[in-house]
Amino acid sequence: MNAFEQLCYLYGIGSEFTKYTGETVKFSPSVREAALKACEIDFQSNESIDALNYKLDVSPWHSLLPSISLVEQFDPHLTVKVIDNQACGTVHLEVPEIDFSVELSFEKAIFTGDYIDDGTRFIELKLPIPKHLPVGYFAAKVILDKKVCSTELWVTPKKAVSFNAQKQLGVSVQLYSLTSPENYGFGDFSDLQQLINNSANSGIDFILLNPLHLLFEEQPHRASPYSPSHRGLINPLYISIAECLTNSAFAQLEDEHNSALAILKAEKQAQYIDYELVAETKYKLLKSLYRQFKQNACLKSQRSFRRFCQTKSSLLSVFADDERAKFWQWLAHVQLSQCQKLCLSLGMKTGLINDLAVGCAKDGLEFITNQSIFAKQAEIGAPPDPWAESGQNWGLPVIDPKKMADNNFAYFKQLIKENMQYFGALRIDHVMSIRRLWWCLTVDDEQSGCYVYYPFEHLLAILKIESHLNNTGLVGEDLGVVPPEVTEALVLSGIYGNTLFYFEKNHMGEFKHGNDYRENCMLMLSNHDVPPFTSWWHAQDVDLKLNLSLCTELEASELKSQRQIDKQRVLNWLNKSHLNLESDVDELFNELVKTLIQTPPKLFSLNFDDLAKQTLPINIPGTDKEYKNWRRRILTPIEDVFAAQQSLLNDLTVLRKSND
Repeated sequence: MNAFEQLCYLYGIGSEFTKYTGETVKFSPSVREAALKACEIDFQSNESIDALNYKLDVSPWHSLLPSISLVEQFDPHLTVKVIDNQACGTVHLEVPEIDFSVELSFEKAIFTGDYIDDGTRFIELKLPIPKHLPVGYFAAKVILDKKVCSTELWVTPKKAVSFNAQKQLGVSVQLYSLTSPENYGFGDFSDLQQLINNSANSGIDFILLNPLHLLFEEQPHRASPYSPSHRGLINPLYISIAECLTNSAFAQLEDEHNSALAILKAEKQAQYIDYELVAETKYKLLKSLYRQFKQNACLKSQRSFRRFCQTKSSLLSVFADDERAKFWQWLAHVQLSQCQKLCLSLGMKTGLINDLAVGCAKDGLEFITNQSIFAKQAEIGAPPDPWAESGQNWGLPVIDPKKMADNNFAYFKQLIKENMQYFGALRIDHVMSIRRLWWCLTVDDEQSGCYVYYPFEHLLAILKIESHLNNTGLVGEDLGVVPPEVTEALVLSGIYGNTLFYFEKNHMGEFKHGNDYRENCMLMLSNHDVPPFTSWWHAQDVDLKLNLSLCTELEASELKSQRQIDKQRVLNWLNKSHLNLESDVDELFNELVKTLIQTPPKLFSLNFDDLAKQTLPINIPGTDKEYKNWRRRILTPIEDVFAAQQSLLNDLTVLRKSND
C-alpha cells in the first residue's frame, strides 16, 4: 500500500466494489482523487500526504484517550493508549454528571494492540470498569500520573430497544395522500388521528408514516418527502387547522377556515394534489394562526411555546429570528405528540413509526446551516444495477466522513433524536449509509462514482443509545446490496431489517419460501417505490410507463411477458388450488397477505394504498417531471376503506395471534 492508497484507506475512500453481476470493479485513482478533493484534502505533494497519514494513523497513539470513548453498558471498559513502560499503577476515572468515580488498575488491563513510532512502543489497553453505567453520553475526566485528560463516554447498550415479543400487524401510509372534509387537500394530523382510531379498532399495532420532514414553503412543487429542506423539522402543512380551532385562542378564524375549504372544494376532488394552491391557501391560515396566538393565547400556551423554543434552541436556530416558523414547529410537535399518545391509549403495541430520509436537499436549511460537515462537488447515489446501468444520482449532498465527527457527532445525534421523539420506532431509509455511501463524482467531465466509508461503530452506537434514551425501536431499510458486516451488525444490535415480497427471490427467480424469511424484520408486500398490488397484477404500471414514454412498445411487451411469469410464480408460491391467473385480484390480494402474515417476520405492514385499492403509483422511481410523484390522493375516506376491508383485517388479526 503506497502513501496515496493509505490516505484513501484512512479517509474511507473505497478501493473496489462487487457489481450486481458479481464482477469486482476497482475504482480508478482519478475517481478516488475526486473523492478526496470533495473532502478538501490536499494530496498534491508527498509531504502533505505523509502529514495527513501521520495525523490520521499515528497521532492517535500519542493521546491517552480519544475525544470519544465507546463503553459497553454491561461489559464496561475504558480504552487507553500509553507508552509501554508507563502501564503501571492506576487510572482515575471521574464522571461528575452521574456522580461516579473509580480507580482503574493496569493489573487487570486487557491488551488489544500496539504501534511503534520512532522507536517508541505504544500499547492499547482496555481497563475494566467495575460497575454498570447508565446509557448515554457523559463528559468524563481521566487522570494518569497527574496528567488530566477529557473524553466523552458513550455508554452503549448491546441492542436497541426491542419490539413487543408478539407479532405485529401494521399499515404504511403516505399521510399527505389522505382525504377528509376538514383537511386542506393534504392529509394532516387530524387525519392521522382518524387513521389511528380505525386502525386500533381493527387490531393494527403500528402505522408507518412517510418522512414528515420540512420541505420548501416558497417552492411547494418540491413535494418529495425524501428530498427535504431539513430532516430535523416538521412540514407545517401537516398541522391540522381544524384541531387548532378547538382552542379558544383561534376561534375567530372559523370563517376564514370555512372560506379556505370552499376555495379548495374542487381541488380536493382531483386525483393529484395541486401543491401550489394547497400551500398558498393553507399557509394563509397558518399565518393567521400565528397572529391570533400573539393576540389571544393564554399564559399556559405562551409558557409552553417559550419552553419549546428554549428546549429546541439549537435546532430552531436555523430560523434565526423568525418566531412564526418556530410557532409552526411547536404546533406540529404538539399535534404529533397527541397522535402517539392516542396510539398507546388505544392499545397499539408500537404506535407510530417515523421514516428518516437518507439525505437533505443541497439548497435546504439543513445543508445551509451545517455546510462545514458536508463534502463539496459530490452527491448521494447508487452504483450501476440492472435497472440503471450507469448508476443513479439522487442529487443529495454527502457528509464528509471525518468532519461529521465534529463536536462529538452533535449533528447526527440531534438528527436521530429529533426523528425518534413521539414515535414507537424509527425506520432508517437506506440504512447502509451508516457504513458506506455511493458518492456521485465528476471526473474529466463525465459522471463517475465510488463508495466512501463512514465511522460505522460510532454511528451504530448513536442509534442504539438514542433508541434507549427515547424508548424507540429501529428498522433499517436494507433492500438492495448490503455489505455482510452491516447485516451482521444490525442483527447483533437488535435493529430490524426491511423485507419486500417482490424482491425476495432465489437464484432461479422464484419467490423464496415464506419460512426462509428472517424473523427480525418488517415484511411488506409493497412500498412507495413499487406499484399497488392491483396495478402490478394487471400490469397497469407498465401501461402507465408506456403512456409517459418511459419505455418503448418493445420494452413494454417484454415487461408484460416477465410480469406474466412473475404472476405465475406468485401463484406457485401461494400454492392454492382454487387460484389461477384469471382469479379476482381482490381475492388474490387477500390470500397473499393472509399467507404473508403467517411467515416468520415479527412485523408485517400492509400498504394503505392496497387496502384502498389504488391503481396509480405514489411515485415512479427514476422520474421527476414525467409523472406527478408524491401527489396522488386516496379519494376514498379513511373510514370507508376500513369498512370495506374489515373482514380481511379481522382475518389478519386472528392469523397474527395464532402465529405468535
